[in-house]
Amino acid sequence: MKTKTLLIAAATLAVGVIASQAAVYSANVVGYVNLTIVSNGFSCINIPVDYDGTGTNNVVTSIIGTNLPSGTTIESWNNGFVLNTFGPTSKNATPHWTTPTAIYNPGQGVFVLNTNHFPVNLTIVGTVLQGGLTNGYITGPGFSLVGGQFPVQGGITTTFGYVPINGDTFESWNNGFTLNTYGPTSKNSTPHWTSGEPQLSVGQAAFILTTNAHPVWGTNFVIPTP
Repeated sequence: MKTKTLLIAAATLAVGVIASQAAVYSANVVGYVNLTIVSNGFSCINIPVDYDGTGTNNVVTSIIGTNLPSGTTIESWNNGFVLNTFGPTSKNATPHWTTPTAIYNPGQGVFVLNTNHFPVNLTIVGTVLQGGLTNGYITGPGFSLVGGQFPVQGGITTTFGYVPINGDTFESWNNGFTLNTYGPTSKNSTPHWTSGEPQLSVGQAAFILTTNAHPVWGTNFVIPTP
C-alpha cells in the first residue's frame, strides 16, 4: 500500500481542522468541493468527501441534498445501473428522491443526468478521509465505476493506489467513453497504459474493466499539519 502525503490547494478545497476521535484519521478536516454537472447530458462523478468521517453514511439527501433541477437522475453501478430520480410524484407534490436512503460514498462513481438546458454547480461539504484507505467499490472480474476517496487529482496508481494487470481497461467519460488499456505492446515488452497512466480530477469517476478477481485499490493518505 503506497503512502501519499499531499497538500490540498485552497482553490480546490477549503478546509478547517478539528480534533478527531476516529482511530484511522490523523485529523478531522472539513471542507467542500465544487462539481459542475453538465447540461443536457451525463456527468460521471465521485463524491470525494464524506458526510460524517466514517466513510459509510453518505445518504443522498445529506451529501447531495435537494437543491437540484427536477428530473435529475443519479445512476450508480451494481453489475448494472441503479436509478434514483429527483422530482415530484404528482402535480403539486414536493420534489424528492425516489430512493432518499440511497448512499453514495467516497470511492463510488455515479453518473448524473441533467436534462436541463443549463449546467448545475453541485457543492459537496464533508470530511476528508485520511489514513489507510481501501476502495471497496473496485470489484472483479468485470466493470467497476470508481473514483478517488479523497479530493486530490492524480494518477490512478501513483496517487490512488490502483494495481493494474494485463488487459485492464480504464474508460473515462466526456460525452462518450475514451478507452485506455494496460498491457504489453509486444511479446517481451513491459506492460504499460496505451495512453499513459490514467488520471482522475477531483470528483471524477471512471469505469475500470478487469479480469482480476481481487483488484487492489488502496493508499495511505495524510494531509500535512502546519
